[in-house]
Amino acid sequence: MSETYCDIIPHADGWAYVLEGRQSAVYPSYRLAAEAARTCSEQVAGNRRKFVLRQQDLRGRMLEVQGRSDVWSPAGLASSMQVSGAGQA
Repeated sequence: MSETYCDIIPHADGWAYVLEGRQSAVYPSYRLAAEAARTCSEQVAGNRRKFVLRQQDLRGRMLEVQGRSDVWSPAGLASSMQVSGAGQA
């Protein structure tokens, strides 16, 4: 099973995601961008691939986001969200 990476990235006007080299529209919050990324990736990848959601850290590395994206905050204040270094690019 291959992996499909979807990166949530900051944008001047909010947040966007990049899936298969294409940037999405800009969303006003991280949560909305993450939800849209999950929905889009399910349509694109289906059940054939594993979906990996990543976020960029302050050093520019892409880290895999594990857990519920709807409780994550850029300040890292959410208790049920974990970021792993395993998804670094």
